[in-house]
Amino acid sequence: MNIGPIEKEELWRSLPVYFFSFLIIGYLDMERYISVGVPGTFILAFLVTAIHFSLMVWYRKKEKIDNPSIFLIIDYIFRSKSYEDKIPDISKKEKTSILSSIRKNMRLLIITILLYIGYLYASLVYKIDQIFWILILLFVGGTLSKIVFGEREVDRKDPMKLLIFYVIACVFIFVRCLVLDYPILPILKGSIILGALLVLLVLGIKWSQHKQNSDN
Repeated sequence: MNIGPIEKEELWRSLPVYFFSFLIIGYLDMERYISVGVPGTFILAFLVTAIHFSLMVWYRKKEKIDNPSIFLIIDYIFRSKSYEDKIPDISKKEKTSILSSIRKNMRLLIITILLYIGYLYASLVYKIDQIFWILILLFVGGTLSKIVFGEREVDRKDPMKLLIFYVIACVFIFVRCLVLDYPILPILKGSIILGALLVLLVLGIKWSQHKQNSDN
């Protein structure tokens, strides 16, 4: 069996994927959200890792992505082709991808993360009033929208960026629930339902854009 560089890179990436999958499934099992036991935890973590490995290798070979950076791959996956076809007058250097927007707003991103860590630390140590969570949520939402959607009007028309924003926002919310020991299952259920509706909305927008491009 010939193992190429992409397979080797994804095998190395599979190690942390398996580790975190095992921790997450084990946590869900201990909290009685699921019931699989220790053997089932090992097996499910392996299946998740195998699926991740297969999909990553297949997609990278299909799209000829040699760079192993997970951020570059995610940015490539969520980049809208119909959106790019719609703005042919903008050169590649002028297009604002998620990665370039993160680099441009790196200082703002660092400040946001540090402020969020400070809020969590103060909540644990000093038991601050959680009314401040609303202010933190508004601030984080504002900075994330600037980073993800960009500042130009043309950059905000890609519907896939809405999903990226939603996933990142969910990460911030889940981290708060885990650190402050809040019930995570209701949040998880709600986020899955809202995420599914959001996916349908984005698919509808993409289909509408594709139909308009076909008619033109």
